[in-house]
This record gives sequence, C-alpha cells and structure tokens, in this order.
Amino acid sequence: MKPAYLNRRTMLLGGVALAGLMACEKTTPATAGAGADPTLVSTTLGQLRGVPEDGVLEFRGVRYAQPPVGPLRFQAPKKMDAWQGETAANVYGQAATQMRAGAGAASYPPLVQAAMTEAFLPPDNIKREGDEDCLVLNVYTQKTGPEAGATRPVMVWLHGGGFSYGQAPLNIYRGHNLAKNHDVVFVGVNHRLNVFGFLPLDTAGVPGFTGSANAGMLDIVMALEWVRDNIAQFGGDPNNVTIFGQSGGGGKVSTLLAMPAANGLFHKAIIQSGAGIRSGTKEDAEFTGTDFMTRLGIAASIAAEQLQTVPVEEILRIAGEMGANKFRPSIDDVNIPRHPFDPDAPAQSANIPVMIGFTKDEQTLYNVGNPKWVETTEKQVLDAAERAAKGKSKAIVAAFKAEYPDYKPNYLLMQVTGTVRSLSSHHMLASRKSAQPAGVYAYVFAHDLPPQDFVLKAPHTAEIPYIMDNVASAPLFAGATADDVAMGKLMSATWVQFARTGDPNGAEGLPVWPKFDAAKRPTMFFSKESKVVEEPFKAVWTIIQENPNPGASPI
Repeated sequence: MKPAYLNRRTMLLGGVALAGLMACEKTTPATAGAGADPTLVSTTLGQLRGVPEDGVLEFRGVRYAQPPVGPLRFQAPKKMDAWQGETAANVYGQAATQMRAGAGAASYPPLVQAAMTEAFLPPDNIKREGDEDCLVLNVYTQKTGPEAGATRPVMVWLHGGGFSYGQAPLNIYRGHNLAKNHDVVFVGVNHRLNVFGFLPLDTAGVPGFTGSANAGMLDIVMALEWVRDNIAQFGGDPNNVTIFGQSGGGGKVSTLLAMPAANGLFHKAIIQSGAGIRSGTKEDAEFTGTDFMTRLGIAASIAAEQLQTVPVEEILRIAGEMGANKFRPSIDDVNIPRHPFDPDAPAQSANIPVMIGFTKDEQTLYNVGNPKWVETTEKQVLDAAERAAKGKSKAIVAAFKAEYPDYKPNYLLMQVTGTVRSLSSHHMLASRKSAQPAGVYAYVFAHDLPPQDFVLKAPHTAEIPYIMDNVASAPLFAGATADDVAMGKLMSATWVQFARTGDPNGAEGLPVWPKFDAAKRPTMFFSKESKVVEEPFKAVWTIIQENPNPGASPI
C-alpha cells in the first residue's frame, strides 16, 4: 500500500511544490477578550483567531494586504482595511498563481520521488495552479498578547521556486518546530510571483501601473511592515527580525538588502543557495513590458482598464512564450535603484549581519532524473569546464578530482556546473559584504541525503529540513539516523543563534566559526564532523577570479 503522501498531487522543481489554500475567513466576535485567550490576538487591523497545535499557536492565512485582483492586478500592494469582530486564521492561504510545472519530477528515481513528495508536501485542499488572491502570511509562536513579552527573535521565511512558483507552508518549510523547540516567532510569507509579480509595465511607460515591475518584492516589504506593526502581540521582538530564504528566497533576501523601502524592517539576513548579485536591467525590463503588451494586443492607453479582465490563462500563456526568467526583480527609479551586490555591497545594509552558503552538490537535483546523466563522460566534464573558464578546463577538473577523488564523471560534472557558479556568486557576495562593519559568515552544506542509496548526495534544497528542525517531518528525504537528527539539532540551533545575536557561534557542538574575510574565506562545512575550511576550493577560486562569469550549464 502506498503511503498517503504519494497519492497527493505535487509539482516539484528545485525542491518547491506548488500549492495554496483558502485565506482567512470572517467569524463572529468571540466572547472572551483578546488578553484572556492566547488564540485570540489583537492586531492593528483587527482580531485574529488562531489554532493551538502541539504546544504552538498557529495563525494561518493572515492577510497583510488587499487581494491584488481586479483594479489591483499588476499594482503595488495596498494596505488592508481594518475589520470588525474577529477573523479566523485557521487555514493556510492560497499560493500565488504558479507559472512553472515540476519538469523532471516524474522521472526521478522512485525513492527520490517519494522523498521529494514527502519533503515538499503542500497543505490539504489546495489549488494546484495557485490564485491571484495570495497575499497572506502564517505565524507560529508559543505565546501571545502583552503578557507574552515581545522578546523573541522573529524569523521571516521567504520560500524558494525562483521568482516563478512556490509557497510558504510546504511540509519542511513550516515553522512549527522552530517555534516549539527554539522559542522563536516564525513567519512564512506568500507573495505574487512571475508575470503577476514582476511585469514591468511601469518601466515600459504604460500609464497607471506604478510599482508593477517589482510588485512581488513590494508585497514582501508590506509583509515586513505587518511584522513591524504586529509581531509584538505574538511575542516577537520587532527590533530583532531575521529574513531568510533558500534558492529564489535567497535571491529575495539579497534584493531586500538593497531596497530603500525595506530599510529598517529587518536586522539580520540569511541567504541559502540564492546569492543575488545583480537584478534585471532597466533596459531589459522595458523590452519585457513592451513585448508583453504587443503580444497581448492591448494599447498602452487603455491598458489600465483592459488588463483587469484578461483571463489568467491568457496572461500565463503569453508569459510562458516569453520565458519565466523574464519576470524577476529589475532596476527601477524608486524601489530597486541599484543592483543588490554589484559593484559593491549596499550601504543601507552595512550594519546587517549576513549568513550565506550553498550545498555541496547543488545540481544533482536537476540531473538525477536524466537517464543520460549516469553516462556522463570525461570529455563532457572537460567541455563543461571549458565553458566555465576558457583554457582552464583541465585545471578545474583536476581541482575537483583532488577534492572528491571518489566522484565519477557525472558527479564531477555537477561540481563543474554547480559548485563553480555557486562558489563564484556566494563568495563574491560575501567578499563584498565583508568590507562592511557587520559580519558575514559563509557555509557549505555537505551532509549527504539517503534517498536511492545517496544518489543526490547534498543537493539543492538539502539543508532546509535541518535548519527548520524538521528532520522528523521528512525522514525519507533527510534521513532518520542519529547523525541526521544530530545535524538537524545543530543547524537549527545555529540558525536560531544567528537570529538572536547576529553571530552563529554558541550552538552546542559547533566549532568556532570565524567571520568571512576576502583573503582567507573561512567557510563552515556542515557534515558529520563539521569543520571550518580556509580558502576552500582554492584552485577553482583562483580561476574564477580570472574568469568572473562562469556560465557552464548542466546537461
């Protein structure tokens, strides 16, 4: 008999399933006062009724902005109006409209597919395709109300899926265990994605759409404003907020570090497998906006009226023809006035500590379903290395062979196509950040995952259940051995320690972790025997400095 989770629909790519649920529902006022019942919390907009679950108070599907539908489609987010009585916060809100399906998921080896399904399981009763009405967040905490004391660090999670798909409350994304076991207040955020969140009509000169180019990022800013104004009622310290995210979520964190509107809304940042050095250019954004309107066949002069009624399916069809990567944060005159970390780290976040890292075998996730991957030849590895750094292919491959002498060509290819790019972007960002007063700490997640006889090794998304203290929630994906459990306790404690203090040092069992500097590049490698390595991948890094834009692609 198949486990229940294998019978539920998921769409997977890069470790993200597509999902969503109903948003908050209005209810009649409660008889008990907000101070008398920990499940009833007063916010600046009205009362919220959450649900207790296993020692944690959960507030699900909390609206932080007006639904971006009808006349608010492709607009910057608008604040919610206050309500009377109480609003139920007992079901998760819908995911944003999803643009990309889980290409390749069906061809995963069966045990990998089972593990991925388990790990990235969405809540029940979801819309597979998502919904435009998606501006909701979820709060997990132990205590609420004034008597709780607004002293707990707040951790705001930004989900992965690039800027195209994903949602906050997937199985291993949920903040229940961080709240229960580490006494933090956890917030997961849904926001607009793809063409609905990043259509640069304003950049293209279409009147009436100020803020459309970066509406999805402005959604996150409004969610952070909600946190600032309300999180004390959930026991959180509004002056100690950490934003963290993986993959696309890491890119969102990188971007927020350079957004004027986000200045002062958070105090620490963690970037996981998603270093964002540059945003889209204004020139490219202008072309994207113009191209979209041309394909749609609507004149700019009537766009404000006509775009409200175009079916979602038609918008997605045109966006799909253009390509998902066209719709992402881009430079504009107000909201993202500069690239996040190019040519240097943004001055506005000079005093914000950062943790940043990637996984040892990022690209295996995208290749394990390709039957030709296991047939990778030495020549293919050399060819990929040549694309990454012309004339240096043999040196790159030799460096990785020395680092991983037991790796066959298919895994060496993953180093050439994945680690080269990850090392380049993440250590470039860390090097630029290290020139500022606040500390930056670099890591590599090197703990291999068990599915299908460890075929994935340590892939993209691998660290998530460990840093969320959710190993027990995904034993097929993260493993169930004593080493796996210990890794989860170590990493979740380390992430929380950083959220508390801005310094990851102090978790039991963690070696001393020095701040990153551009010369020695000390990096924590999380594995069975975690350790700090100075000048990791030294030979490869030297080549990267000579060829700063590695562009090899996986097969």
